[in-house]
Formats: sequence, structure tokens, C-alpha cells
Amino acid sequence: MSNSYRFIEISKNGPAEVLSVQEGSFNETLVDNEVLIDVKYSGINFADILMRLGLYRDAPKKPFIPGYELSGIVKAVGANVAKFQVGDEVMAGTKFGGYVSKIKLAEWQVLKIPKGLDLQEAAALPVNFITAYIAFHEFGRIRKDDKVLIDCATGGVGVVFLQMCQQVGAQAFGLTSSNSKRAFIESFGATAYTRDEFRNSSENEFDFILNSGGGKSLKDNYNRLAKSGKLCGIGLQSAVKNGKGNTLSQLKAAIASPWFPILKLVMQSKSVSGFNALKYFDDEDWMRKHLPNMEATSIIPFIGEVYKSEDVAKAHQILEQRKTKGKVLMEW
Repeated sequence: MSNSYRFIEISKNGPAEVLSVQEGSFNETLVDNEVLIDVKYSGINFADILMRLGLYRDAPKKPFIPGYELSGIVKAVGANVAKFQVGDEVMAGTKFGGYVSKIKLAEWQVLKIPKGLDLQEAAALPVNFITAYIAFHEFGRIRKDDKVLIDCATGGVGVVFLQMCQQVGAQAFGLTSSNSKRAFIESFGATAYTRDEFRNSSENEFDFILNSGGGKSLKDNYNRLAKSGKLCGIGLQSAVKNGKGNTLSQLKAAIASPWFPILKLVMQSKSVSGFNALKYFDDEDWMRKHLPNMEATSIIPFIGEVYKSEDVAKAHQILEQRKTKGKVLMEW
């Protein structure tokens, strides 16, 4: 059975204005393990910005539909689907393809919405939770009283990470580019610094540092680690400034990123790691093992802005210019 749907694709690199809603035909016929979802909200992530600018090497060949997370209502299920039924409110993680009004996904990609969350909050959870979960539990192994620095504390991942620190009793420190966001960080029981304040501070001896900026900030972060401290990189946001980025800016950020020779790490008893959470989204075994933690979580995402799908360009602009707190969503 065919039907129409709306979608947003990246057909060329450029500013946010290259994005617009399009219409196409949609085949609603399901295979046995698929779930058909009427999408209500799609999450917008910084990776979407990078791929639109042509700075994301894992992006598919253009044209392609970006987007990694969504929430909506189950419209139909395949013959072998047992976990869901028509009318269920669900969320899902996708590896590309999430900027759509309708989608078919394998049952293992679809999740029940955690108790207490609505459809907006559910759409804001998958990417942020999985990123924070991997950094916190698999790389950081953070414990009570650990001293933790989050350089992206007011973003979607940072908000989830701050709550995880609260849950285990870690000492959290959060950075922000704006003094007006200080109270927001402190509302999670953390100590807040503007980036300028932190650069001039003597705060150090961190057990774990979550770095999303990359570039020269990595060297400063490394020097602030305690013995056995861990520095974990999850991005290169320094390659985009004032909503603009290109290959040159990415190259400059990469060149500014320090090297960490193994002998230096050995002698200083520190460790450096990094990961791309989106690589986990098509790892069915890993997702099956860990997604139940997201379904059972008490973490509550913070929704910064919600835009209609026809205003997708504005949604991208406010995120890339770092003018919001928490998650930016698109409503279909």
C-alpha cells in the first residue's frame, strides 16, 4: 500500500537555508518484524549540522535524509511484532532517515517511552542518552565523589550527563559560553563556569572530562586530569563558529588537536579516548543489550526549542549558533 509523506533531505552542502520540506510517496507494506510509525517529533543534533556543512565523513552519498531519533504513534505492525500494537506511543533511534513524517523500522529499533515522559521528551532522549551512557558507563566508569567536567553542559548530552552524575553522587562541573546559562547548570547540583572563567581558573584534578569541542581545548583538558584521569572526546564543535564551517575550519580544528603519545600517557598515568555514538546505532547486538536501560531510565531531557518542520532552517540555525539550552526538536 502506498501513501504520501513529508521529508527533509540534504541534497547539497551549505547554510541552513538549503533545507526544506518535500513530499513523496511512501510504501506502507511491512515485513514481518517492522513497525510503521507516524512521526510526531524528530530530534536535531549537532551531527546534522556537520553533515549539512559537508564536514561529516560518515554521511551517506547525497541526496540523503538526516536524523537519528524520533517519537510518534504506531500505525501498523508486522506479523511477527509482539512488543507493540497500533496506537502505542513510541520513540526510536535511527542511523539517518529520521527527518520524516512517517517511517518503517525494525522492531528492535523501536522503544517504549519511559514512564513519565511525553512525546517531545521521548524524541529528545535516544541520541543524548546513548551518548551520555557510553561516555559515563563504558569509558568513564564514573563513581561516587569522582570529579567530573562536562564542556557541553547546557546541550542535550550535557543535561543527561549532569543527571547521571547526580544519580551516583559525582562532583560535576559544567562549562557554558554564556553567563546567563550558569543557573541552568547549577540547577543540576553542578558547579558552573563560563569558558573564559575556566580557562583562567586553577581548577584541576578531574577524574573524568567529557570534551565535545576538540581542537586546542583537548590539551587544556588533559593538563587538568588527575592521576588515573580520563579524557573522552565526542566531537569537534570548534570546527563550526557562528553557524559556519568548511573544510578549512575543520582542518584548523584538527591541527589544533594535540597528539597523545602512549609513553606520555604511561608516564603521567592518564588516558585519552573518544567515540562516535552514532556508530552504535546500527549495532543490533549492542542496542538490544543496552536499550532496556533507556526504556527504564528516570532521566528527563530538557527541551530547549520546538520548531515546525517547515521551519527546519531556523531550528538548525539556533543549534549551530549555540543560542539554546537542551534539545532542539522538529514537529511534524
